[in-house]
Amino acid sequence: MKVAVLGAGAMGSLVGAHIKKGGGEVYFVDIYEEHMKAVAANGIFMEIERSAETQTVFVDGATTNAEEVGECDAVIILVKCVNTSEAIEKNRCLFGKDTIVVTFQNGVGNAEVLAQHFDADHIGFGMLKASANLFAPGKISGQPRFPYSPKGVYFSPVNWETPYMPKFMELEKLLTDGGMGGECTQEAEVHVWDKLYTNCLYNAIGALLLLANEDSAPHEDGKKLMWEIGREACEVGRAKGFPMDENKYWEVFGGKPSRMPGGALHYTSAVSDSYYKRQTEIDFLNGAIVKEGAKLGIATPYNDAIWRLVRLMQDTYDVRFTPRQD
Repeated sequence: MKVAVLGAGAMGSLVGAHIKKGGGEVYFVDIYEEHMKAVAANGIFMEIERSAETQTVFVDGATTNAEEVGECDAVIILVKCVNTSEAIEKNRCLFGKDTIVVTFQNGVGNAEVLAQHFDADHIGFGMLKASANLFAPGKISGQPRFPYSPKGVYFSPVNWETPYMPKFMELEKLLTDGGMGGECTQEAEVHVWDKLYTNCLYNAIGALLLLANEDSAPHEDGKKLMWEIGREACEVGRAKGFPMDENKYWEVFGGKPSRMPGGALHYTSAVSDSYYKRQTEIDFLNGAIVKEGAKLGIATPYNDAIWRLVRLMQDTYDVRFTPRQD
């Protein structure tokens, strides 16, 4: 199976490396030229969290130019949510009439974006119960699956009657054989909302305050704010039919960030986006809670406030206060 990872940053590299280990023909396509050159020359080096294990995996190609890859059997989308449409249009040569396109991006609403470009039979969506950090070009640290999760990837075709189901099942096999663990399941949306809960707790606060999870979570006010954000997310999730009890979710996910290897602090990608004045994924995270809550008649004031604050921040990057240099 020929697989392209479109958006081969930290998470894309982790996923692609495990698909390669499982026997796939794997290509990385990403705009980060230095990273692509390092992977092409030396493979992707991985430090596996919670173990002393390191691995180097050589994929079949790593490039900024999708023309060098050509049409694939499957394309995994892991660019930033806000860049999905642009990435697809700039890399159209990856997609043929029989290509399946699977998003493992954070948040809710990504499959709907794909539906603007592909028909439902070709589209899959899912969630990574894994984490990764790109600490140098060609080098990542991460965990292929969270300690509480039997699998590292849960996904589903949009249409379970799709004629391309054998390709979705082959992707499941490659992820499983590669050691990450994959499951093609009709419960994929439940897993999407599990991860949405966690992202909503940490990402926006980190972006606004430029804080690591370990610094925001223990603070009394940070903990209170996270609890309310999570409570609203669970209320909306339950109304959609997902088994999301706010007390159980808080016990498992809330306010308990784990440090990276070597004791390094965990900064979410939203922190980097804010620091470098880029658009965040807020519309697909806390913004999704607000949108879904409005459909169901559920008030979500905490998520609404933090969503609007991040949007305000993004729209005013260019007029941020800068001290005078006298």
